[in-house]
Amino acid sequence: MTEADKFLYGDRSGASNPLAQADWATKKLVWVPSEKLGFEAGSIKEEHGDECVVELSDSGRKIKINKDDIQKMNPPKFSKVEDMAELTCLNEASVLHNLKERYYSGLIYTYSGLFCVVVNPYKYLPIYTEEIVNMYKGKKRHEMPPHIYAITDTSYRSMMQDREDQSILCTGESGAGKTENTKKVIQYLAHVASSFKSKKDQGNAVLSHGELEKQLLQANPILEAFGNAKTVKNDNSSRFGKFIRINFDVNGYIIGANIETYLLEKSRAIRQAKEERSFHIFYYMLSGAGDKIRSELCLEDYSKYRFLSNGNVTIPGQQDKDMFAETTDAFSIMSIPEEERMGLLKVVSAVLQLGNMSFKKERHSDQASMPDDTAAQKVCHLLGINVTDFTRAILSPRIKVGRDYVQKAQTQEQAEFAVEALAKASYERMFRWLVMRINKALDKTKRQGASFIGILDIAGFEIFEEEYQREGIEWSFIDFGLDLQPCIDLIDKPTGPPGILALLDEECWFPKATDKSFVEKVVQEQGTHPKFQKPKKLKDNVDFCIIHYAGKVDYKADEWLMKNMDPLNECVAALFNQSTDKFTADLWRH
Repeated sequence: MTEADKFLYGDRSGASNPLAQADWATKKLVWVPSEKLGFEAGSIKEEHGDECVVELSDSGRKIKINKDDIQKMNPPKFSKVEDMAELTCLNEASVLHNLKERYYSGLIYTYSGLFCVVVNPYKYLPIYTEEIVNMYKGKKRHEMPPHIYAITDTSYRSMMQDREDQSILCTGESGAGKTENTKKVIQYLAHVASSFKSKKDQGNAVLSHGELEKQLLQANPILEAFGNAKTVKNDNSSRFGKFIRINFDVNGYIIGANIETYLLEKSRAIRQAKEERSFHIFYYMLSGAGDKIRSELCLEDYSKYRFLSNGNVTIPGQQDKDMFAETTDAFSIMSIPEEERMGLLKVVSAVLQLGNMSFKKERHSDQASMPDDTAAQKVCHLLGINVTDFTRAILSPRIKVGRDYVQKAQTQEQAEFAVEALAKASYERMFRWLVMRINKALDKTKRQGASFIGILDIAGFEIFEEEYQREGIEWSFIDFGLDLQPCIDLIDKPTGPPGILALLDEECWFPKATDKSFVEKVVQEQGTHPKFQKPKKLKDNVDFCIIHYAGKVDYKADEWLMKNMDPLNECVAALFNQSTDKFTADLWRH
């Protein structure tokens, strides 16, 4: 058995053990709930009506338990079964036991009907080589052990045979391995569907690809550098969702790709929870940039930046300095030139400097002032704008009142909020530009694809109703759309009566409006709505409650008005739009 075989086939000798089979039959083995282990094995000793006495296999302890709390155990022939749809007793305990048994035998992939369940091994396994790719190529799913490659190959063959677009959904909690498996899907397709033919004498140690396939594989490291971060749960957590569409011609060769991204967690650029990091690129840049780049980007020590809440947080087994070099290499393969790379890094550095701008309240008024403009000067130097105009746009922007514009002095709180909003908007625009630029590189041929495979890498679960119906599985469909409509109306209805968001927009037009007056208006307009609740007690931390389908959620409306009034005042946006730095001007053009 090769090293790879151990992690693909494992040892299933227990499945054919006659002693284990006899043991299971005579002892009436079952699963009972366990607070510590989830479920424990036991054998039924006595039965009295609705109650049973069960002897726990490990400790020998006897417990009384209701029959409804017992789950049947499968016969040993199903030990470490590859597809859990084959289990005689399909219950929670048996599913968890099978996954656990396989996992501890080094088998991370298990089928469950249509799904492939993957349990993160938190280490690299030798099951992703070119040799393994070739093993799965063109094979039927049941001919090979479970693997993400088998799912991908099925998808590819279905696309070719049925001439139908396909989608692969990678879903699960943070740290489950969604992005890693998405990369394996792309790696497999880049190999089996490459129009680039390798020479026979090149050997098969390294996967050989054409330029487009190489670029497709490099898109991920670039997006991860700018869109991933270390969280408490996961050292490389995607802080955005993505849909990757790989286009194929009629012969099944890759001719291009397109990436759509969703919901970037832009607030991470300005603050992070304890022990967490901002986006990787901040650390790669600060650790990896050479003297010339450091000087051009006005870089300082980690400890100097307010927006890096926890200073220099490192990731075990990873050198940020090396990752900077890898990201630079990925840019080269993607044919993104030096000037665009520097443009991106200038924005990253400027975001950090925005956090160092500090404001004070003037002695005899509420107006904000900026005693030290060092950080502002650095921001303006990096982004090619005039420091006097920029300072004025933050401290006393021109605001539209009716048909006229007036200069309105900002309070310290408003100025600080405006700078944070500007940092988040700058980072998000830069990220969107990066995705657009990667898409441009991945769509060289401009040819219309015959069909595509889409890979959705995002949290949340989908239910495949049609597939269930096709397989004749009885299944009661819940129309969440219908169920959710009243809740959607409460939040989003424009009029008759206006929903919460419409009321928030309306309240922002009144000069003397406050968060309190907004809450009063919401209660007045929506107080009788079945999905709306006023807090029972006048708690300090709740203003109103919305009953979502998943449960009741409390809301506190602090600073809602300020957050809703686009603090990215037009003055700042106009300044950036007219920047002498071409990259910055392009970012703010739309």
